[in-house]
Amino acid sequence: MFLQQLCGVNIIAYYSSEIFIKVTSARSALATSFGWGVVNWLFAIPAVYTIDTFGRRNLLLTTFPLMALAWFFTGFSFYIPTSEHSNAQLACVALGLYLFGVVYSVGEGPVPFTYSAEAYPLYVRSYGMALATATTWLFNFLLAITWPSLHDSSKTRARSAETKGKTLEELDQVFSVPTRFHAAYGLRQIPYFFKRYILRRQVKPEILYEREDPVGYSSDFVFNTADWSRTRYVRGH
Repeated sequence: MFLQQLCGVNIIAYYSSEIFIKVTSARSALATSFGWGVVNWLFAIPAVYTIDTFGRRNLLLTTFPLMALAWFFTGFSFYIPTSEHSNAQLACVALGLYLFGVVYSVGEGPVPFTYSAEAYPLYVRSYGMALATATTWLFNFLLAITWPSLHDSSKTRARSAETKGKTLEELDQVFSVPTRFHAAYGLRQIPYFFKRYILRRQVKPEILYEREDPVGYSSDFVFNTADWSRTRYVRGH
């Protein structure tokens, strides 16, 4: 019952519109939130069959890792660069949460209530079930009232730029570039590392910064990204 709430399902149920509104419009957020509720309801129906077919323990051992993978997918989807002509970020965030809802509905959703009703001896079963239900609603309450403040205190996602081996002038350039370009550059390094260290190919890494004046200090730098090819970035502008 404790883990049923700590997996975060009721945070999605209560605040899914607020989550989706970060990556889309208010109307689309409401529609996507409604879709999550429909998925959660629909996939609770197969649980009537799977809970006695696959067993309680097997469902828990299977669904917990899958829920974790769905959360990781959802979290990293927020790093997808946004564009007014692309809905890739919304699609991936919604897909991650929908997959979480599918897995939860057949596993961690119904199993704790069933298991709690069966685990206690008959002469204390009513007390045990009352304790189990009180536990789940206690942690549901704690999460529901603490999540808004937690959400407000973590609006800026941690994205760290590399500062190793850079001069003070270069550091000034690093922290003048929008974070989204650092994030996009980091994602583009995944294929490079795979080719370089797994496939052992002699590939050249992408150079994110190039100094326009390699001898004297200048606040003007040349900044290379997939979106801004050789765009001049001037400190203070």
